Amino acid sequence: MQKYFLLAFFAGLFLIPIGLHSAFAETWYPGEGLKVGDYYRYSVCFTDWHNCTPIELDFWIQNKTNDGSGYNVQFLAIDGNNVQKGHTVFGMVTPDPTYSDPNIADYTNVYRNTIIWLDAFATSDSPKDFSYPAWGRTGSVGGQSVGPIDQEQVTVQGGTYKAWVVGWHKGVDNKLWVVPSMPFPVKAVVYTDVTQGTPPPQFVVELLETGNSQTPPSFLNIVSSAIAGAGICPTDDTSAVHHSINTDTSSMIIEYRYTPAVPHQGCPVQWSLYFEQNYDPNQKIQNIQYDIYTVDDQGKKVGSVAESLGKSTLFAPVGDDFRTIIINQPPPTTHYIINVAGTGPENSVPDNTLSGLIKVDVTTAPPLVKTPEFPVSAIMIMALVVSMVILFTRFKTNFSNLKF
Repeated sequence: MQKYFLLAFFAGLFLIPIGLHSAFAETWYPGEGLKVGDYYRYSVCFTDWHNCTPIELDFWIQNKTNDGSGYNVQFLAIDGNNVQKGHTVFGMVTPDPTYSDPNIADYTNVYRNTIIWLDAFATSDSPKDFSYPAWGRTGSVGGQSVGPIDQEQVTVQGGTYKAWVVGWHKGVDNKLWVVPSMPFPVKAVVYTDVTQGTPPPQFVVELLETGNSQTPPSFLNIVSSAIAGAGICPTDDTSAVHHSINTDTSSMIIEYRYTPAVPHQGCPVQWSLYFEQNYDPNQKIQNIQYDIYTVDDQGKKVGSVAESLGKSTLFAPVGDDFRTIIINQPPPTTHYIINVAGTGPENSVPDNTLSGLIKVDVTTAPPLVKTPEFPVSAIMIMALVVSMVILFTRFKTNFSNLKF
């Protein structure tokens, strides 16, 4: 009997730490605790969206979807003078947008790659414990271990919180501040993984405001900006032109892709640009300061993308950039010049050692004209009037012969 008692005693001692861990364990995943009526306002920058120019992303959890598989969300993006509001759907396993209205799709993609970035490691199906030293690894070469590293009190515009710091160190500290009782981080500063030089931010996030309201919050009382070509320009044209050209000074290779292949005047063109070393096109050149000009047939400048944004140059910190440009020049051809002013930190005087340019001619189609919708009721009235005229004409003679 004493033998069995000792076995039970030691087994109990072994299980006590496990039980204590379960009782006091604190787990979290993006979206945990999210409920109908919650609203959030964030300041966000993302390297693939105008090279981390800050924008505001706001959203309100309106209600659950009819099938209960997600949340209907009213989403607002304030991007300089461009304001876009629309409907998106957040999933339940992770608050990842499963549908977004076309006018906000680019912005919900920014949200996906910043505010809920940690859903690559933690979901409702696999929440992570803050006592675990590692939640996963970054996707870069020789990926770093990502996990809780500290607890801090952090102050953002949306308030002061005691938060867990989830992050890693690779040249610089990458940190996301997570409050276990909140479904989204309150702050994040994550840097791009580069092989040399000072790494630029990959994304920066700060909570501006949060709360719960059963009616639309006041920040949603805004109308979306007009979108050039909306309802006219084709959205299903996936044709593209892809080419690589050495600059006129042989300083580098500029690889570009634009779609659609033959855009209409007044419609948007999606550009992807890559600035590459001559000796190895797979190696991109960092901290590129450049601009995209449009010129007329005589080569005279008629437009500048940088100037339209109030800047002296555009900036590609990791050697690539992605732009949406409205094509304003008339057919048959729009002449573009991609001009590299040099290299160096943003807003600094560029080192012009690698300066140079390429010319790109884009075949341009005539502008599309939206056919006005004619109300059915107006068509019916016109048909009735025409019928009456015909009847009146046909029986006019008979009417004139009537005697009273």
